Amino acid sequence: MSEHRSTRIIFPPRGVFFNTLKARVDAYFHEREIKQTGNAFLYFKTLFSYALLIGSYLTLVFGVESWWAGMLAAFGVVQGFVMVAFNVMHDGAHGSYSRKSWPNWLAGASMDFIGSSQMLWKQKHNMLHHTYTNIEGKDDDIAIGSLMRLSPEQPLKPWHRFQHWYAPVLYSLLTLYLAFYSDWQKIITNKIGDTPLQPRKGWEIPYFLFAKCAYVGYALVLPMLFHPVWKVLLFFVGIHLLFGLTLSLVFQLAHTVEGASFPTPAADSGKMENEWAVHQVKTTADFAPTNKLASFYMGGLNFQVEHHLFHKISHVHYPEIRRIVKETCEEFSVPYLCFPSVRSAIAAHFRFLKSMGKPALSQ
Repeated sequence: MSEHRSTRIIFPPRGVFFNTLKARVDAYFHEREIKQTGNAFLYFKTLFSYALLIGSYLTLVFGVESWWAGMLAAFGVVQGFVMVAFNVMHDGAHGSYSRKSWPNWLAGASMDFIGSSQMLWKQKHNMLHHTYTNIEGKDDDIAIGSLMRLSPEQPLKPWHRFQHWYAPVLYSLLTLYLAFYSDWQKIITNKIGDTPLQPRKGWEIPYFLFAKCAYVGYALVLPMLFHPVWKVLLFFVGIHLLFGLTLSLVFQLAHTVEGASFPTPAADSGKMENEWAVHQVKTTADFAPTNKLASFYMGGLNFQVEHHLFHKISHVHYPEIRRIVKETCEEFSVPYLCFPSVRSAIAAHFRFLKSMGKPALSQ
């Protein structure tokens, strides 16, 4: 266990860098008289994502008569899941989908619809990951037990030298792990890692149970009424493996890549060297910023620097504010990491995994 796990983390007060950057971004929206939350393009993406998912699901359950048609429909289900997660759920859970609370909650509830939990995601992702990015013992996104080493602060195990080979296998298990183990463990232990869960409203646990049952109902029980159990299980697992691999890989490209920083707090005080905003830039990477298809598909998650600095701004605005962020970082000599393509970011991630398996980085 890292010596930093139980340390209270303290960031220095906000400095001139983020004050300047925020003023410039706010001015961008004010001058154009546009809101920072979702717009017509986001609502189109929502309809497109759900139409793809529901249409593919109905085809898979009620309309296929051959293996190739089933596999094609299952692939559509996966892409629907991915687009709902990236384009709808993510903005909703961050409160950037709408200026009103109920559309945000409804969009965030897509997480429950696809098998996991918005309630747990908000604390795990919004609070812990977005506050303590790449800090060992606090950022649950880099905590995969001893199976992988995603930080120089984590102990090196003999099998980590092969992690760049077996990582895709573990990544593919993500959504099955969330739906059937991790979410339940967090509810039962009342913790995310070493951090206690926030107090919950009286309806949240019954809703959690209802959502889990509803997911099993439409994803497993209903299809089993029309198809052999073994075929349903085969397609169910196959869909999750591809879904989990896609989600994991995209999220990993933002923080566990060559060039990303893994700062540690001072052992005696828990103080961080940099203010929160500088910390976010140094621990995060953009990729494929000019690839419109990637941006459409990933819900702007390829603009992770902008997202971590301004998570209350909808992803549909990130391509425009990226110029402001990049120029301000250059002005204040804050390192701004960006990979030109998806392929280069994937390569940087797997080189990072390989380097984390080497003894030289275990100190």
